[in-house]
This record gives sequence, C-alpha cells and structure tokens, in this order.
Amino acid sequence: MKEKNRIWLLLCLLLMVAYACDYKFIKPDEGDPIDPEEPISFSAEVEPIWTTQSCTNCHNGSGLFSLKQGEAYQSLVNNNLLDLENSDNSLIVKVPGSSGLHADYTYVSNQKLIITTWIDQGAEDN
Repeated sequence: MKEKNRIWLLLCLLLMVAYACDYKFIKPDEGDPIDPEEPISFSAEVEPIWTTQSCTNCHNGSGLFSLKQGEAYQSLVNNNLLDLENSDNSLIVKVPGSSGLHADYTYVSNQKLIITTWIDQGAEDN
C-alpha cells in the first residue's frame, strides 16, 4: 500500500513540474514590414545586405561573381542569378542557407523579403 502511495505522489509531483514549466519559443525577427508598392532602392537597401551578411568576404570579384557595392548589380545580371518571373526561384534568394558552403549563411530579419520584393519590382539598378 505504501508503495502505491509513493508512486502516486511521485506521479503527481512529476505532473506538477511538467505543467509548471513555461516554455518561451523564440520568434524570429521579421523586421519592418515591406510595402510592395514602395520602390526598393538596390544601392541603398539591397546591396548592403550582402556586406552585412559577410557574403562579400568570398564574393568579392576574385571568384565566380562579386556582391561588392558598385559591382553587385552587373554581377547578378551577368551570372543569371535573378529570375524575374519567380523571385523566390532566383539563385541569389535560394542559395544562402541551402547547403554546402552556403549552409551557414542565411538572410535574417526581412532581408529575403527586401530582395524578392526588389526583384518583383523589376530588379532595377537604382
């Protein structure tokens, strides 16, 4: 009988501990909302993303293409990294965070949304 009481007591204590835990899930920073009608400036809003994310450490013109300010637009166009029909299918959007060398590099906050909105707006060199 004492054994049953101990088991019930232990079970009740475990349940109280389990229900007392307050799990706080970290919500990712989504950044400021983007108005798709408001023009996005490539030089002021898009190009700085690649410097901020350290993409220019490797993509500096010495390899496949450059994401350095002043060189990025021509490099994106010349290397077919943009898909104007489906911005989410653009390599500049898909590759960061995918796999291989780029697995650890991802866009944060609303950076991906800024890039895709800029592409959706026609990917102008502005």
